[in-house]
Amino acid sequence: MKEIFKISDKRIVLPIKYHTTLRNGASNYEMALFVSDKLSWDQSGTPPYYDVVNKELNKSIYHASLAYIRYVLDNNMILMPHRWMLEAKVWLEEYCKD
Repeated sequence: MKEIFKISDKRIVLPIKYHTTLRNGASNYEMALFVSDKLSWDQSGTPPYYDVVNKELNKSIYHASLAYIRYVLDNNMILMPHRWMLEAKVWLEEYCKD
């Protein structure tokens, strides 16, 4: 990213780097790009997880991120989840404890 686009600001680079997987300790910007990436469906209709994620978004971006991860894992939508996503799930579950 730095070499191609001449961008080295981590506030910009990290959200782009982790927009498909998220990561443990993600910033609000990272989670915002993550959730918006997931809700910007490239197929007809709305994503199957839209209502679940949108409902949790009313609580926080943390809850919405966790809702997406749980949904896709519970419904076997990702065959080989990335380690970063699994680590983010553990972190978010701890953060979102009631």
